[in-house]
Formats: sequence, structure tokens, C-alpha cells
Amino acid sequence: MAVPPRYRLPVAIAASVAVVLVVLVVVLMANGGASPAPTSQPSATSSASADPGSTPEGAIRAFFEAYAAARRSDDPAAIEPFVTSKSSSAYLSAAGFLRGQKEKGKASVTTVLRLDNMAARTSTDGSATVTFDYTEGGYNIDPATGSPLESPTVLPATRVTVVVRQIGGRWLVDAYQAQTQ
Repeated sequence: MAVPPRYRLPVAIAASVAVVLVVLVVVLMANGGASPAPTSQPSATSSASADPGSTPEGAIRAFFEAYAAARRSDDPAAIEPFVTSKSSSAYLSAAGFLRGQKEKGKASVTTVLRLDNMAARTSTDGSATVTFDYTEGGYNIDPATGSPLESPTVLPATRVTVVVRQIGGRWLVDAYQAQTQ
């Protein structure tokens, strides 16, 4: 279809504006916008049970969810209910990481948290060893303003081993370690 000569310039301008708007929307969506909002990409196995301490898996999920929440403020208090003690390896590792983040003037927003392929081995001494694939993603923020310091990133899955202990009828995280691949 031929466009009359007097309408060619307005049609070309309108088409150019439309292309620029489409490119702008794509760039903003790919970049997460000016201030990325936390999102969750749950999996079929990503939430703790109603009583997170009733199973080794529930205790681990609750611990890692609390740890993800604690990363936003760099305050390890959120993980205390899910560890055997403040002197446990799990608490000391998480608190040390959060302290390091705070010293660097940054906190984190977690947008992806997946614990997949869990396998538990319980023992007669009231402990269990659980292994799983851990995938996390997010971005660092300025803790004072909440402004993003980087674009969201999803890290490769890591194999993690967690030791949980049953104390007072509840399963609590005692130690965890990422396995090098």
C-alpha cells in the first residue's frame, strides 16, 4: 500500500516513536527497571511446612528463607529460631557473611531461592544429614536507601550438605557447607 507523499513524514515519525517505545520497554524489563522489585520464583519444593521444625527438610527451608530475609538488613536475628545455638557453625557462618556485607556498606535482596533434590539420612542420635541443590539469585542494595547497586543475577546451583539436630522435639540447623564441584 502506497502512502501519499504528504503523509510519509508523519507516518515515519509515528513508526520511529513506536519502535523507540518498544525498545525502551524491553530494556527496562530486561534491566529490572529503575528499582527492581523483589520477586519470588517458587518451586514445588520451596516453602517450609506449617511447623518448620517438624521435619529436617522443613527446618532447612525455614533457615534458608530466614537467611534470605536477614540479608536485606544484614541482621542475623531472623535465623536464630532455626539454629541449634548462636555458637553453632550455621549461625556463625551466616552471621559472619552478614557482618561482612554490612562492613562493605551493602545488603541483598533475594529474588530466587530454590532448594531442590533433597535427600535426608537420619541417624539414631537425633541428627540428620541432608543434601540438596541450592539456587539463589538477587541483587545488592544500599542498606540506607534500599537503592539497587547492581542488576539481579541468578547464581549457578550449588550442592549443599546440612546437619540438623532434633532438640526438644524440633529439628534445628547446626551446620551447613557448600560442596565444591
